[in-house]
Amino acid sequence: MTVTLLTYREAATRVHRSIRTIKRWRRHGLPMSWDHQDGQRVRVVELEILLAWYRDRLQADPIHQQRLRRRLAQTN
Repeated sequence: MTVTLLTYREAATRVHRSIRTIKRWRRHGLPMSWDHQDGQRVRVVELEILLAWYRDRLQADPIHQQRLRRRLAQTN
C-alpha cells in the first residue's frame, strides 16, 4: 500500500480550504511530518489522515450540520 503525502498547498486544494486553514489545523493537532522535495524540506500530511481530520471538523461544525438537516428536509 502506498502512502500519499500532500504539501500544505496540495492538502488545501484537496479539501477545498485555504493553506492558512491547513496550518491552523496543524497547530491544533493535525499530525504532519517533514519530507524532502526538490532539495527543500516541506511539511506533508498523509491523505487518509487529512480526510479523517476534515470529516471530524465537518461533524463538529454546527453550520454544516444545519445545512445537512435543511437539505434532508427539502428532499422529504
